[in-house]
Amino acid sequence: MASRPDPRADRRLLLAWLVAIFVLSAVRDPRWLAGAGLLAALGFRRGLQATLRRTLRSVVPVTAGLSLASLGWVRLVSGGWPPLEPFLALGLRAAVIGLLTFAVLARVDLLAALAPFPLLTRLLVVTLAQVHALRLLSTESQEGLRSRLPRRPGPLDLLRGAGGITAMLFTLATRNARDISDAMRSRGF
Repeated sequence: MASRPDPRADRRLLLAWLVAIFVLSAVRDPRWLAGAGLLAALGFRRGLQATLRRTLRSVVPVTAGLSLASLGWVRLVSGGWPPLEPFLALGLRAAVIGLLTFAVLARVDLLAALAPFPLLTRLLVVTLAQVHALRLLSTESQEGLRSRLPRRPGPLDLLRGAGGITAMLFTLATRNARDISDAMRSRGF
């Protein structure tokens, strides 16, 4: 029988993650950020492929889109192309922070690590409930549109149809968060 992970080791890893995120947020040189990404990949080799896939699927597209939009806006306002280094550093920083975050979350039992801190445990549970509600928003919206449209819904269809479902699911998320908070409070958290 495998022994349960030590919550103190999980707390130390979470603290190291927090310090690393704080330090990385101040780094501006893309070479240092690339080195930090390589170091993170070497340090978290186990499960690296899944972590990279999650980072590439969730962090990189959003960061690239925001960087390109900012680059285009600066070009439009100033009339000239800005230097690319800050935008590259922004993208690398977000990717390295995402990689570290996904790698640490895969190794840590958050509820056990935060057990001595009831307020943080409550905040974690409420946050996870909200994440679940937002996932429901995207899947329910897509399934609802698929059932009403004769063709596969595109991005514009998703945006048009998301309004009513968004309001309903945010109402449900608020109620869900309140119920979870009440249940945790009644159990002594």
